[in-house]
Amino acid sequence: MFEQNDESLKILLVDDDAAVLNMLKELFRKDYSVLQAESGEQALQYLNNDGDIAVVVMDIKMPGMDGIAAARQIRAINPDISVVFHTGYPGEYDEEEIDEKEKPFDYIEKGEPIVKLMRAVRNGFEGYILKRGGGAIVQTAEQLYGMVGRSAVMQQVYRLISKVAACDKKVVILGETGSGKELVAQAIHYNSGRREARFVPFSCNYKSPDIIESELFGHTRGAFTGAVETAFGLFEYADGGTVFLDEIGDLDLVTQGKLLRVLETGQFQTVGSPIPKKTNIRLICATHRNLESLIATNHFREDLYYRLRGVMINLPPLRERKEDIPLLVERFRDRLVMNDDLNYKIFDPSAIAAFMEFDWPGNVRQLLDTVESHMVLTDSDIIMEADVRSYMTRNRTPEEDTKLTRRDLARRMREFKRQCVIEALAESNNNISEAARLLGLDRSNLKRMIRALNIQID
Repeated sequence: MFEQNDESLKILLVDDDAAVLNMLKELFRKDYSVLQAESGEQALQYLNNDGDIAVVVMDIKMPGMDGIAAARQIRAINPDISVVFHTGYPGEYDEEEIDEKEKPFDYIEKGEPIVKLMRAVRNGFEGYILKRGGGAIVQTAEQLYGMVGRSAVMQQVYRLISKVAACDKKVVILGETGSGKELVAQAIHYNSGRREARFVPFSCNYKSPDIIESELFGHTRGAFTGAVETAFGLFEYADGGTVFLDEIGDLDLVTQGKLLRVLETGQFQTVGSPIPKKTNIRLICATHRNLESLIATNHFREDLYYRLRGVMINLPPLRERKEDIPLLVERFRDRLVMNDDLNYKIFDPSAIAAFMEFDWPGNVRQLLDTVESHMVLTDSDIIMEADVRSYMTRNRTPEEDTKLTRRDLARRMREFKRQCVIEALAESNNNISEAARLLGLDRSNLKRMIRALNIQID
C-alpha cells in the first residue's frame, strides 16, 4: 500500500521560473520527497541518476529542451513514471494535440485550482505504484495461486482474489468454460482463514436433482432405492472449510430452495432424516451463464441470486488476454516436462504467433490440451508455425465449426425476444400488465425480463 510520506519515492518539479518552483516545493514537500530542475536537460540528468522518481510535474514552454521533448525522453528512460504537464503556455502545441500525441498522465493549466494539481500528483504516485507492483503481483499469483498471466485484466483478478481471501464473503466467479474458475476458487480458499479446512468442489451440471441433493446434503440408509448405507454430504464433510459449486446456473429449482435455506440458517437436512444439522462453510459459486437471464425465464431463484451475490469476479476469456499466451505456453511446456516426463521442446516464435491468432473457444484448458498434443505428436524438437496450423486444421471438429453459429443464434434469439417485448410495451403504451397479457406472461416475469434484456422504459 502506498503512503504519501514514503521517502523512497520522489517527485521531480521542472520549471524555468524559480518562483513557480519554490511555490510547488512548498506545496508538495510535506507529503513527498521533492527534487527540482530548471530545464528539461537538468530533469533528464536527475532521471538518469535516480531510480526513485515516480512523478514529474513539468512546464512545457522552457528554453532549450521543452517539456514535450523531455517527456519523450522520460518515457524512454522509464515508461512507468507519471508525467504531469503544468503549464501556462503550451507553445506551438494545444492541449488536445498534446493529449493525443504525448499521452501525459495529466495536463493542468497554471491558474487552475491547486487542488487539481495535487490530485493529479496523488493519482500519479498511485499509478506508478500499481505499475511497479505489477511484477510482484504476477509472481505472487503464480507462486500462491498457481495462476499464470501478466495482462492487466489478470492483475485485476489477482487483486480481487487477495481482497476477498481476507474476508469471508460469498463469491460468484463468472467466466466461460475452461477459463480457470475452479483455480480462482482454490486461490481464494487456500489464502483465507479456512485454508486448514477442506476445499470441496462440486459440479452442478449433468446430474439429476436426486443425486445432487444426496451429494450435497447426504442421505440415511434406506432413504431411497440403492441407499445401502448412510453417507455424508458435502456440507457436512466441508464443515469449517469451503464448498465450491461450479455451474450453479444448472442447479434445479428444488435444490436451489434447499441451498437458500443453508445460506439463511446455516442448517440442512440429510435425505431421509427430519433432524436438521448445522454447517459452517464458505460458499463460492461459478457459472458461465447469465444468472439474471435465468431469473427472467424462471430457471433461477431471484432470492437465491441476491443471497449468493457477495463479490462478483469476472474471469476474462483467453481471447481477451492473448498477450498471456506466450507465458502460458512456456509454463505448460515446463510442467509437462517435469510432471509427465515429456521431452523438452521449443516453440518457435512463429508457432506462438499462430497460437495468438486463434480465438480459443475452450480457453486455457484448450490451450493446455493443444500444447500437450504438440509435445507428444511433433517429431522435431522445435515446434514451428506449420506444425501448429496443421494440427489446428486436422483436429477441428464439426462441433467446433458450428460454435460461432450457435453463438450467433443465441444472440439472435435474445434480440428477437427483446424486440418482442419492446413492441408489446409500445402497443400497450408502456403498461407492463397489458404488455404481459399480450406476451402471455405474468407481470413479475415480464419485469424480470425487461431488466435482463436491459430495456429502458421512458
